Amino acid sequence: MVAQEWSGRKLESSVYFEPDEQGLDLFSAYLRSFKREPVRLMVDLIEEEFRQIKIPLLRGSDRKAILKRNYAKYFRNSKYRFAISQSVEKKTRKEENVLLMGLTNQYLLDPWLKIIEDTRTPLSGIISLPLVSQDYISELKSENNAVILVSQQVPSNLRQSVFVNGKLILSRLVPIASFYQGDYAADVIRDIESTQRYLVSQRIVGGADRISIQIFTNKRHYDKLKIKCTAENYADFKIHAINEILKKEKIELYDDQDFSSGLFCYLASKKISVNHYAVPEERKYYHHHLANFFLKFTGIAIFAIGIGLASTSLVEGWMYNNTVTETNLIEQKYKSKYNQLSENMIDSTTSTASMQNVVKLVGLMQKRYISDPEELLSMVSREISLFPDIRVKSIEWFTSKFADATSAGKVSWGKSKSRRKKKKEKKSSGNKKNFLVNGFFEIAIVRGQILNFDGDYRYALSTIDDLETALNESGNYYLVEITKRPLDIEPGNTLSGDFSASRRVTQMPVAELAFRVVREVTYDE
Repeated sequence: MVAQEWSGRKLESSVYFEPDEQGLDLFSAYLRSFKREPVRLMVDLIEEEFRQIKIPLLRGSDRKAILKRNYAKYFRNSKYRFAISQSVEKKTRKEENVLLMGLTNQYLLDPWLKIIEDTRTPLSGIISLPLVSQDYISELKSENNAVILVSQQVPSNLRQSVFVNGKLILSRLVPIASFYQGDYAADVIRDIESTQRYLVSQRIVGGADRISIQIFTNKRHYDKLKIKCTAENYADFKIHAINEILKKEKIELYDDQDFSSGLFCYLASKKISVNHYAVPEERKYYHHHLANFFLKFTGIAIFAIGIGLASTSLVEGWMYNNTVTETNLIEQKYKSKYNQLSENMIDSTTSTASMQNVVKLVGLMQKRYISDPEELLSMVSREISLFPDIRVKSIEWFTSKFADATSAGKVSWGKSKSRRKKKKEKKSSGNKKNFLVNGFFEIAIVRGQILNFDGDYRYALSTIDDLETALNESGNYYLVEITKRPLDIEPGNTLSGDFSASRRVTQMPVAELAFRVVREVTYDE
């Protein structure tokens, strides 16, 4: 067991523990010194096996059931197994290529996992080294589809991992005894040839396919391997010095490395969360760690938000107090100035409070009794726009206290004249509006004519009647009154309008009209 502590790209420490009683005790003490920081366990074992299978393309519980049957077939006696989807084939039916991997002897990890459990160390996952090495295949930039990656993490074993199109197909760990003494290069080439024959026999690659052989080695064996691989021209060999790879990846180690474990441990440390073999019971303390982390983060965030809101309230309160103070000073200044001017005036008997009431009264009068014609004229314009044959020649707008005012010059702000009573009686049968209501009214007198009038007074009168109906039905007016028609058809009145015989001969007749609309203005108190 090798325990490594990483900080970014830098290896802080690396400690080796023997698989005996003393080594286990030292490992326990080592974990207790880290105050329950998360760890992950990466395995590089001979007992790890890989199987390529094809299953129907399914999802959910159906897929889980098929995988469970295959687990029972290939890894019946192990709880450490994992499945990863690699590709989908679209034939008669869609099939999924799946890589099954597992440990045939689950008890190898028990002593170490028991210590992790006893120390309550958060275990984020158990990771397969061959599957981690898949992340580095793209960095090798091989032109061949099939790649054999050869690496060594300990002196006694040689790891060969096979990748096709960047996906892990299988990996085997073989013993090798010539790392320190013997013909190491010949042993490596012999094991690679054995792997190649296996790939061809299983039809993973074709007999004529060229395989890329990527070898990670140290300075001690670099030259011997290069010479031996040059002599073997049947494959595409490429030798990589492990320390050159570490330097290229900017990985900081304390001395030169003889093995590739530093590279693969760094690749595993980069992953935020990865797990291949660990079961939920073994990761419970890691879940507690995550929950504790998120609770702390949430508490800090809430505390920071509270501090921010409190600071904002304090600043706003301080600004409000300053504004009040400044306003009071300005008020005192103007009161003092006004009182000084009042004292200098001989006939000044009005107090400050009285002047304030006068100002308020003027503002109220402006609000209630000063208006503009925009709103009334816009409403009248909308109604007239419905009758394209009517052209407006003039509009007179004014305000009055009574609804019967016929011009701005006749507006009375006192008592209503006696003739209003007669008009009220005259209109009582048709228009029931009260002319003598004491209020505030906007009045518009509109004068116009019928365009393209050809003497058809029936059409002209009908148009004017329709206009009157439209104005009344709009509900926008207190009173609508037609004051002039092309022909005055009221009983007892004479004809009006230009319809003489001489005019019909010399020029086109004219049909004039005029109407008065009254709108009551109300204000909320």
